[in-house]
Amino acid sequence: MGGGELTVREAKHTDFEAVMKMACPDNFRDGFDYLPAKFHQYVDDPDVFFILIELEHSLVGFNVYWFSDDGDSLLGKNGRQDPKYKGTGTYGRVRQALPMIFQKFLLPRCKPTTLLQTVGEGHRMELHKVLKYMGFWGKEESSFHVLYFQSDVSALRSSLTSHNTTHLPPLTPYQPPDLHRLLPLAFSAAVLSEGRVFVDWDPYKLSESNMNKFVTPGYYILVDPTEPAAKSLSFGGSYMTPRGRVYHMDIHCKDEALCKAHIINHVKIACSQYTGMITFCVMVIDQALKITVLKYCAGDLTLSSLPHDHTYTLYQTDLASMAKAAAGNKSKY
Repeated sequence: MGGGELTVREAKHTDFEAVMKMACPDNFRDGFDYLPAKFHQYVDDPDVFFILIELEHSLVGFNVYWFSDDGDSLLGKNGRQDPKYKGTGTYGRVRQALPMIFQKFLLPRCKPTTLLQTVGEGHRMELHKVLKYMGFWGKEESSFHVLYFQSDVSALRSSLTSHNTTHLPPLTPYQPPDLHRLLPLAFSAAVLSEGRVFVDWDPYKLSESNMNKFVTPGYYILVDPTEPAAKSLSFGGSYMTPRGRVYHMDIHCKDEALCKAHIINHVKIACSQYTGMITFCVMVIDQALKITVLKYCAGDLTLSSLPHDHTYTLYQTDLASMAKAAAGNKSKY
């Protein structure tokens, strides 16, 4: 079953059903899979390459790549393989197709200085193999932590009416003039990891062009009013998954009170926009804030804590390292 010719091509809107059938969205990421909600957006986005890998015209896997930071970064956003081919040798051949994908679709868009990035849990064996194959292994840049909480919006609204937030620092919706308080080294060095922000788990440089992209309907950006440099920044947004609506909040700070302020403000935004059951996906970079998030969300806000906590790592390498790794693996398959 592992024989035959592998071909690669870009996904089309009409591939949606085939991709969903292969991708097992009910199981991926504990059922909170963003792909059904974002598939068509990825197909339309000129900075996203959604590549299908086919074996004799049957879909066996796909990879999604995303150019960001004005082409300075290329993120390996997603990659999945059809589980029915497990144990047939096809998985190894799918990895072998990765250099072909780079050569045909990605390298023409890359700059000589483009950095290659991917985010994942390195302890997973299959991901571990891909990281080594692509030259990412040993290139850890930073980590972040994700916790899941859930509640019915109507019940949450009732509890929020009696929740006292007067002791928490004030936050304001981000406006472009606020950028002067985010760009100074005093903010970046104290709060961020290598000058990056994570938005829905994707890494970006903190820059004026990127912040302008995030000021769009559906994104909620909060910042504290501290002068001359801010002390916190958060991003929020929502999408539907097979297990219902997810609201992600990506919190960049190191202060417990500010962290709580960002959480409660995003919870209030979500309750003002949506109804029914909602899952909050809370991301913090500072590991010390994990306990703060858990106690505040499950204790003070009485959200149900879900057993899906994860720690993700950003891996980063360059084109030369990737090419060297690919050359060293050619003879394996």
